[in-house]
Amino acid sequence: MNILILFSACVLGMLCVTLELEAREYEPTRESLSGYEVPEWYHDAKIGFFYHWGPQSVVGEYWNRDVMEFCRQQGRYAGSHTAARNPPGQWGANMYPKAGKPENEQNSNYLLHKRFFGDPKEFGYKDLIPLMSSDGFDYKEMVRLLDEAGVRYFAPMAIHHDGFAMWDSEVVDEFNAAKMGPKLDTVEAVVGEARKRGIKVGVSTHVARHSWYYGGKGLRGYDVSDPRYVQLYGEGIGEGGLPKPSALKKWEDTLSELVHRFQPDYIFVDGGTADIFCDTGNYVHQDAFRRIVANYYNDGLKNGYEPVISYKRESLWKEEAIPDYEGGNLVGIAPYKWQAHSNVAGWFYRPGQSVVKSHILFRKTIDVVSKNGNMLLNLGLKGDGSMQDADIAFLKDLATWTKALGEGIFETRPWLVYGEDSQGKPKPVVENGFRGIVYDDPSRTSSARVKLIGGDLRYTKSKNGRVIYGTILAWPKESIVLRSFGRDGVGKDLKVAKVSLLGSDEKIVWKQTAKGIEIQAPRNPVFENLDWPVMFKLEL
Repeated sequence: MNILILFSACVLGMLCVTLELEAREYEPTRESLSGYEVPEWYHDAKIGFFYHWGPQSVVGEYWNRDVMEFCRQQGRYAGSHTAARNPPGQWGANMYPKAGKPENEQNSNYLLHKRFFGDPKEFGYKDLIPLMSSDGFDYKEMVRLLDEAGVRYFAPMAIHHDGFAMWDSEVVDEFNAAKMGPKLDTVEAVVGEARKRGIKVGVSTHVARHSWYYGGKGLRGYDVSDPRYVQLYGEGIGEGGLPKPSALKKWEDTLSELVHRFQPDYIFVDGGTADIFCDTGNYVHQDAFRRIVANYYNDGLKNGYEPVISYKRESLWKEEAIPDYEGGNLVGIAPYKWQAHSNVAGWFYRPGQSVVKSHILFRKTIDVVSKNGNMLLNLGLKGDGSMQDADIAFLKDLATWTKALGEGIFETRPWLVYGEDSQGKPKPVVENGFRGIVYDDPSRTSSARVKLIGGDLRYTKSKNGRVIYGTILAWPKESIVLRSFGRDGVGKDLKVAKVSLLGSDEKIVWKQTAKGIEIQAPRNPVFENLDWPVMFKLEL
């Protein structure tokens, strides 16, 4: 009888659990998805990476400073009206000619494609794929460098706007990296290696606009208009400027395959999700996006992992997933989790692209973290999958920086204020320009570009609230004052017991006064590069 009662209790318990799971299952609606809770791992992670790699990466082998200047014109090519800000990344969109336009009004991608590869009528985008390889794709070394740098989540490129799949896809069963180009399931290789090292894994997707991405559709004699290649080139836009139902289904099926195949901890979704609404005012893409998100969240519930998905251009409401801002920061602490993303040496491999200095990205990262955000950074791989020297150098710098300061970055939370700007003066901010947004959420925190300088301070705190970390964005050559602890500051009632400098054994001379925490400039720099941010640990 006891066994039967126990069995009955177990059965009842199982039924209760089942009912609970059924009650928690997400529906593809704003109301249901707004019940999503961001998992602790993502709050703790702070720094992630993804990479860009695809057929357009091979264009970088032909790049140099002169080509860069040609694309940007800069007044050197009188009478030419060509322009393309990110040529390799949008190669497929712009490499085919615009009907009825003379040469000097064609996009620079078209003119450069003719120079590099020949007329696109003879050498189309699909013909770039065989020029790819995996000869330099040392994914084990790449993941090792990321791991040593303290990176907590990593999302390899799964599929870009061009629709070329970087895994052995069943949906994109012809034009994928396992069958063409690299001849390797690149996503599976990276995901497996990252999981071995305990790094959360993701996938990067940009395929929401795939069906209308390529220019030149309808041009006779070009492969982009040939129905044999519709899997790569997409179906084009449908009636009324809306995607065809089959194109939406392909987007959903592609993301669903990635979810069920890899069960990714994180999915990056690019801004094509906003295109249709901005062009037509129709929410058909949002309906499909919510089906994708609900399917992902439900798979996490079913299989015991904690999913995170980010979106751009306000394509969802902030309660439904993680809002992401390309190249931008928020102007203050957000009461919700968010993400910024940026690159080191361009999105796609492009020699001649300016390399962002490490200290700039470090400053941006700590600013983002202080405002309740995560930073996602990009590697631009070459056509053979090898890493750029600039990216490798940055990862080594990041490893040095996070080894010293990681305690005040990872697993922290925002403090009462995000920080203090130099001399107490408010900073001018430049509002981010949008190509267009879907939901103009009045309660979201404004996004803008803020110039960060060495004298600025940023704060984080330990999860238990017993330690506050004050980061000054460059080495302090003079004494500094943490004004937030002064008589007019938010921390005026806090009693600091100890101040130390992370990464240093030097005894810090300090005192707490009506002005704040006054810290005498340390003698010995933590880093050789004095532009790198350093962090003071304040124990309560």
